[in-house]
Amino acid sequence: MTYKFVAMMLSILLLTQITLPLPSISAEEKTPTQDEAKDLVQKGLTIFEIDKEVARLNEQDANIVAQIKQNEQDIIKQNSNVDSTRKHAGKVLRAYYTGDRDSIWMLLFTVSSFTDALRMFEYLQMIITNDHRALSAFTESFKKLKSLRTELDSSRVELQKTKDKFLTQRERLVKLQEELDKQLAVSTQAQVIEAQIKSLNDQWKQEGIPLFREYLNSLSSAFRELPQYVTKESKFMDLSSIKNPVITISDKDFNTYIHSKNELLQNLNFEFADGAIIAKGKKDHVQIALEGMFLLKEHPDMNEVLFHVDKLEFNGFQLPDTTIEDFMKEFQLGFVPKKIVNYLDVVSVETKNGIAVVKLKLSL
Repeated sequence: MTYKFVAMMLSILLLTQITLPLPSISAEEKTPTQDEAKDLVQKGLTIFEIDKEVARLNEQDANIVAQIKQNEQDIIKQNSNVDSTRKHAGKVLRAYYTGDRDSIWMLLFTVSSFTDALRMFEYLQMIITNDHRALSAFTESFKKLKSLRTELDSSRVELQKTKDKFLTQRERLVKLQEELDKQLAVSTQAQVIEAQIKSLNDQWKQEGIPLFREYLNSLSSAFRELPQYVTKESKFMDLSSIKNPVITISDKDFNTYIHSKNELLQNLNFEFADGAIIAKGKKDHVQIALEGMFLLKEHPDMNEVLFHVDKLEFNGFQLPDTTIEDFMKEFQLGFVPKKIVNYLDVVSVETKNGIAVVKLKLSL
């Protein structure tokens, strides 16, 4: 009887286990599409570049802190110098204020010979020279102290900006990393995608960065010399208004000029669109693309045309804004017509339908 009861209970338990649903997996795995996989690799490259920016900002923060400490030490020393020169200058001013220096000059009238008078005059000149030195020393030491304090204030402002920027980029980095980790955790291709991310980051570091620097350095030189090229060619200049000449250049002519600068730039082609400039190039198995626009930057003495880059791509993957900003600090892309022709200043610039139009003004 007992045996039958136990057997019946085991049968019920077994049946229950069979009919109950299997425990659910914490995260349902899925196979990413080609676009989704590319987005993950893109995210990996963005993380790689922002991580570099965070490290750079951290180093910059440390350098500014060290500079502030040095400024504070210099200010302490300079305060001592100011106190010392102030005391000396105070004695000199009191001497003039109380008439002590006047009485010394009266000694000239008590000498008995011309030779004594010359000696006395030399002595008085020495006193006056020393007085001037004392006053100048105080003025210079005070100016230096003021300059050090201004520099210290600027450093503190710069430090705060760097800290704010660091926190912003670090939060951005952490958020992106969390998103990538979550997406990889549910992907059946996680290992493959991680390998692709590493491969792309390594290629960007070893080939992409050096190549972009080569291109941007060559472009920087080409842009600087552009005014000289277009002003020599009469077909680009419209002089119907002497006071307001206009330069018009097509993207075809611009490419001809760019390609003539060096062999590397022969692989890069520009397209002038409505309010935008697009450039694409390829060297070996590395493709690059950049997109931006011409902007007018006004200065008191002369205006400048800058090529502002909005987008950079490496082998079809977009680089983050931190990378663009870093490159633009290193390479200045633009031109100043007045540096080539000192009586012509630029007043506007635009691109449209395959041409760039630069309006100038005569400034004599």
